[in-house]
Amino acid sequence: MVDQPHFGKRLRELRRERGLSQAQLAKGAISPGYLSRLESGSRAPTPKVIAYLAERLSVPASAFDAPLAASPAPVEDLVKAITAESGTGRVGTLLNRVVDQPAGLSLPLRWLALWWRAGTLRDDGSNEVSPQALLAAGRELLRTADETGIPELQARSLVSVSRLHRSLGDMKVAYDVAAEAYIVATKHDLPSADAVSALMVLISVEAESSRLPDALKHVVELELFSEGVPRTMRAEALWTAAGVHVRHGNHQAAEARLVEAIGLNSIRDDLTLWIRLRLAAASLYLQMHPCRLAEARRSLAEVEPALVLVGSSRQHLEFRIIRAHAHFQAGELDAARALCQEIGSETERLGFRDRVRLEVLVHLIEIRLGHVDAGVRAVETLAREAHEAANLGLAAEIWKNLAETLASGRLS
Repeated sequence: MVDQPHFGKRLRELRRERGLSQAQLAKGAISPGYLSRLESGSRAPTPKVIAYLAERLSVPASAFDAPLAASPAPVEDLVKAITAESGTGRVGTLLNRVVDQPAGLSLPLRWLALWWRAGTLRDDGSNEVSPQALLAAGRELLRTADETGIPELQARSLVSVSRLHRSLGDMKVAYDVAAEAYIVATKHDLPSADAVSALMVLISVEAESSRLPDALKHVVELELFSEGVPRTMRAEALWTAAGVHVRHGNHQAAEARLVEAIGLNSIRDDLTLWIRLRLAAASLYLQMHPCRLAEARRSLAEVEPALVLVGSSRQHLEFRIIRAHAHFQAGELDAARALCQEIGSETERLGFRDRVRLEVLVHLIEIRLGHVDAGVRAVETLAREAHEAANLGLAAEIWKNLAETLASGRLS
């Protein structure tokens, strides 16, 4: 049930979470003055206005409902649903109740519900979850963690938010948030796993922002902290270190860490990580100079049967992207272009870096096929886009790939 003044307070909270002004939210459909009166509680909303505002804010209309003090989500039901092996529909129903009706639930349990919901939104394989909705979920998670005052929850929320900004290409915010997560983890002497999680995202952002000396320094700390964590996390830490060494040009160090990471995780331990590590290995082999095409294709061939059986839609997409890059490196331009065209309709599901790299590949293929001027202009535009997003590592990679493609064209 919607009533004032709760509706106005909730509307103002949702608008501010998304960084919108009243004029931006109104956007010509309603007047900013009317929106201001709604927020102040002096006007009651109509069903049509509620539906419009819910759509603009990417929330269900029930997000504006007044809390029902007599029927909060039962704690026992919530805990059972979150820890169940199946039955995600029940989890989703309870999470919505917790978010919209937090009465009667302790802050740590509310944080747990928000953590679960944020992960569900992030892992959604469809295109229906907007970046704004993901950012709003992340900010609410972090705000609740701060209210609890529990350092572990604060550090884990900061890591989650940093990863989100990194995937959206906002490297400056991603760096600041990751650095804060690492400070919280070390200042409060949190478990090694928290320091490792913070370092992994911090190092990735540093490497992509051309802060390579800082990334290399933190890699040393990462390898020390990760010695006492579970094997799966140690494997992810080594994978992160390998990525930095590839960017530094130390391919021997990169390969050593990849081999160690893969050896730590068998197909029976964590099948998802087993798949991710081999996809990561294939991608890194293709980025090495000279390109290690045979090893990349061997990793792809090894992972393909597992993908057919249990791979997620995201993993299938990543596999096809890496295969397209492999076709290009092998000079199989028609196969590379056909695969890029097949992937084209799914680019909205990609993070900023993967989307830009795929677009660059499309234009590099066109350059190799003879459409040089248009291809070069398009690649230069993408390089500038990466630079403006403070993803200097990606920008450098784009310029390097363009130069190599033009050189190979002159030599052929």
